[in-house]
Amino acid sequence: MKNNLRILFWITILNYIAQIPYYLHNYYFPYHALPSLMGMVLLGITLVWFLLGYRGVQKRNQSGYYILLSFLIVEALFYLHAIVFGAFIFQIQNPSLIIKTVFLIGYVSGLVAAYNAYLLIRHKRAYIY
Repeated sequence: MKNNLRILFWITILNYIAQIPYYLHNYYFPYHALPSLMGMVLLGITLVWFLLGYRGVQKRNQSGYYILLSFLIVEALFYLHAIVFGAFIFQIQNPSLIIKTVFLIGYVSGLVAAYNAYLLIRHKRAYIY
């Protein structure tokens, strides 16, 4: 299960890093728009949410378990919502390789989140004392 957590960590971090070329391609290069403060704050809050939960699970404490589980469920539902309401089809049809790659990373991250949420629930005792 430790390997699953490592994969979860790196794909989630990759998803956050992928937001940089996404922003540059869509907003900075064409419009020279600076990132919004609210967007950066929200992205930062979700990253801290993930890192607190991840670290808590590594330490096998109950609060970390629930923090990470809540993050994973929200992330999985976010990407499921995009698939159900058709954003996935629209995004994959984008001619930009950068955009396709960023969204592919996001959807993989959503799948990994869903799978790890399942593992956390199924094997709860292995993650907390």
